[in-house]
Amino acid sequence: MAGFEELKEQYWRTLAYTRKSGRISPNVKRNAEAQWDKYPREIVEEALRIHIRQYRDPSYKENYTIGIMRNLLTQAEAGLRKPAEEKNGFHNYKQNEYDWDALLHKVKVN
Repeated sequence: MAGFEELKEQYWRTLAYTRKSGRISPNVKRNAEAQWDKYPREIVEEALRIHIRQYRDPSYKENYTIGIMRNLLTQAEAGLRKPAEEKNGFHNYKQNEYDWDALLHKVKVN
């Protein structure tokens, strides 16, 4: 739970740059977080991370994050999103074992 609270705080700090005053009203936070309750926790967390990582421009306000959540939910329902537990296969392959001396010898012979 502490991880989600920290993520929310980081999100609100990032979003504070969208305001001239650099502050976000508690009402705005409360209303936005009430909208988050419509979505599963995993979707909310991923949307917050995406917004923090990719949309630091002040033109992207909290409504944009709701759109990210909506799209993530649609993709999850359509089966287009991998669960968080599944790792990207690109980095998880078994490294081949090579006899480097034999390879070097083949290169020198050719």
